[in-house]
Amino acid sequence: MARILFAWELGGELGHVLACATLANTLQLRGHHITLALRDLAPLRFLPDAAGYDALQAPRLARETPVSDRPVSYAEILLDYGYRAPRDLTGLLRGWDALFSESKPDLVVADYAPTALLAARVRGIRRVTYGNGFFTPPPLAPIPPYRFDEPIDPARLKSAEETVLACTNAALAAVGAAPLARLADLFAADEHFLCTFPELDHYGERPATGYWGPRHRFDRGIDVAWPAGDGKRIFVYVKPSMPRLDALIDLLAAAPHRVVAFIPGLDRARRERLAARTRLVPERPVRLDTLMRDCDAVACHGGEMAAGILLAGVPEILFPMHYEQYLTARRLEQVGSAAWLGAQAPAERMRDAFTAVLANPRYTAAAKAFARRYAAFSPAEQRRRIAARIDDILSRS
Repeated sequence: MARILFAWELGGELGHVLACATLANTLQLRGHHITLALRDLAPLRFLPDAAGYDALQAPRLARETPVSDRPVSYAEILLDYGYRAPRDLTGLLRGWDALFSESKPDLVVADYAPTALLAARVRGIRRVTYGNGFFTPPPLAPIPPYRFDEPIDPARLKSAEETVLACTNAALAAVGAAPLARLADLFAADEHFLCTFPELDHYGERPATGYWGPRHRFDRGIDVAWPAGDGKRIFVYVKPSMPRLDALIDLLAAAPHRVVAFIPGLDRARRERLAARTRLVPERPVRLDTLMRDCDAVACHGGEMAAGILLAGVPEILFPMHYEQYLTARRLEQVGSAAWLGAQAPAERMRDAFTAVLANPRYTAAAKAFARRYAAFSPAEQRRRIAARIDDILSRS
């Protein structure tokens, strides 16, 4: 069959690799050869199912220095990842071209991988995007801001987009390729698998868009049961780099709740502080489909996992660590199913957020209402439909 390469270039979550590997498995079962080109190969250690795929390091800058943690547009993000200096972007383009020469893909599946899309465009390789609304902006000029919490100066959008477009066209000229007429053309693809719902789209409503529903899989991981006791059942999935991690650990350790906490790479001292008879701290991802049936709340950073939790009808306490997660947190706040806290929120605000979500029934009611609205959604059926569409694209002469 075909050779399919999954490209993940920007961002930093286990969810990227998990989503790509899950769809890759569906495509492999249909006879396709899979290659993963990933920004970070370390998450593969949690995914034994991906051991049979070719895995390559995705090209990236030796030094990435994001200027702002509050970008207002996709162009401003690109400025920090090679799209400010033509020399940097040319190097990235040539890196992807060399990777394509080695793997010879018939189709590229781009998960937050703008330069992979650009390199595939230069080579004439079929390509699709696969991700939530944050990764695939609307095809408009200029690309609209995704900030909805304050007015954005149009001149700021225009300046960033003009800088990125000039850099992109200079890099394309360096590799002998035609220029882009507008930045939105960078994202041109055979299909956009926009894996979210309209209510959660980072850009809000967009023109002529089909939504495929969120990409998540909760039937993988180790099986654990809730600890015995009478306290609330809380699942925690956060990074050890979370700024207020010690405050969260202290809060959970002092409360009567039953907790299952997956914090990958957590140091031994913190693990021992948190673990107890009513608190489990597994070292590997846990299976969530069964755990969510009796879950009272989830504490996480947000992102794509949060959408899956919402479909389980479970309210959330969110600790966004970057702007994509912040936007997801704000969308879930609008749904009414979550409370969120900034990176440096004091311990008393964290305690108040847990108390509100666990004690006020409106959060659970909102989550369950959303889950009922999309009760017919099936992650397995979504993957089957996406795979069928990819087969259709590959069958074109």
